[in-house]
Amino acid sequence: MPGSLFDRMTRGEEGARMSEDESIRLHLLRLLTARQGSVQALPDYGLPDLNDLTLSRAELISETCSAVQACIRRYEPRLTEVRVIPQSLSESLFAMGFRITALKRDPDGKTSPWQWDIAMNGDKVRSGV
Repeated sequence: MPGSLFDRMTRGEEGARMSEDESIRLHLLRLLTARQGSVQALPDYGLPDLNDLTLSRAELISETCSAVQACIRRYEPRLTEVRVIPQSLSESLFAMGFRITALKRDPDGKTSPWQWDIAMNGDKVRSGV
């Protein structure tokens, strides 16, 4: 028996209870790989299509930072004071790296610093830039 919906939602791959950080990162992976319009109940959930060939690389990076930051602020209430900072990547001209910094709000109302490095390449997001 796989367990209740709540059990399945709060367990990691090994079956242990997922940490708050893992839960946030998993949600952000889903959020940042979704395209706006793909979730019928939430048409603005996910990132907008940023494939604009008229933008320079610097403008594209700036627009992506803004879009990621706005998306996280709207759909991840456990994070406050979200900032998205571009990081250089040498692996590909088409990949972009970002550091997401924020304050993580615990269920008891306390906050603590939180950060995550990600690389975006098309519709793929991976951690550990």
